[in-house]
Amino acid sequence: MKKVCTILFILILKQLYCQDVEFSQYYANPLYLNPAFAGADEYARLSLNYRTLLPSSFGDYNTYSASIDKYFDILSGGVGFQIMNDRQAQGVVNDLGFSLIYSYHAQLRKRWAIASGFRLGYNIKSVNTNGLVYPDMIDPVTGSSETGMESGISQKSMYFDFSFGLLSWYDRYYFGIAVDHLTNPQISLGSENPGPVGRKYTFHGGMEIPIYNSLERVHMTLSPNLIVQIQGGASKLNLGVYLNKKMLTGGVWIKTNTNFNFTGSVLMLGYVSDLYTIAYSYDIPFYLGGINGIISGAHEVTFLYKFMYKSKRKKIRAIKCPKI
Repeated sequence: MKKVCTILFILILKQLYCQDVEFSQYYANPLYLNPAFAGADEYARLSLNYRTLLPSSFGDYNTYSASIDKYFDILSGGVGFQIMNDRQAQGVVNDLGFSLIYSYHAQLRKRWAIASGFRLGYNIKSVNTNGLVYPDMIDPVTGSSETGMESGISQKSMYFDFSFGLLSWYDRYYFGIAVDHLTNPQISLGSENPGPVGRKYTFHGGMEIPIYNSLERVHMTLSPNLIVQIQGGASKLNLGVYLNKKMLTGGVWIKTNTNFNFTGSVLMLGYVSDLYTIAYSYDIPFYLGGINGIISGAHEVTFLYKFMYKSKRKKIRAIKCPKI
């Protein structure tokens, strides 16, 4: 039976309206970062992402994501589909979302391309506290649980959601903007008064710097990146750098906010081939401090597979953004 602290649940419920799920492997889940990424690769690709938050402290904060996208010449752009399920507090709070994405691609100059994307989503948010065990339900002698005096909550809210994104890349530079929850959809869970889902603004960009060996050949690449996200009263400013050598890539991100208060860091490692990508990352929260911050982080795993086929795609210069 589920054993969750009542205070913890209340905190979760209050945060339900203000924060979206955040993946640390931003570019390994590109459709979630920015809908303009749909069809950005030469081949169709399938991305599977799993994230578990604070496993040593609470044990069941899991997020699952699966997406597929492909470029179509007839549409002059890419089409994608994504499904994501976020489970909090052993499923007491659950968020299931489906998204259909289209992105238009255009080659402006020989080395300059741009894409604009639109996401139509349908979300099902639910709260069910009937499985919670409260202190007055536990027998102090036998430890068994009985029926308590608390009344459970079982509510569901369903709504459409819309997002828009722009993406541009020139040679080794790339930049994107995404706006989620354009219509500020209203949801009501555990309260008689519906609350809006705050609009989220994402700004991301970076570049790829080649590092040459003694033979003047590219030996490895260095990729500094910046991601800024603003939603409601919260702001995030994340600084990261990737080092890529052949099929191996590693990265470090520092998480802060617009006041430059450091909140955490992310360590990443991935194997990238022409056919697939496997990546792992670990979040370290600074706000817990000491050993608690080290052992109470978040694990994230990604598997990305490309469907290789003879491409007839119009020649649009590939974007050189990170793979994880």
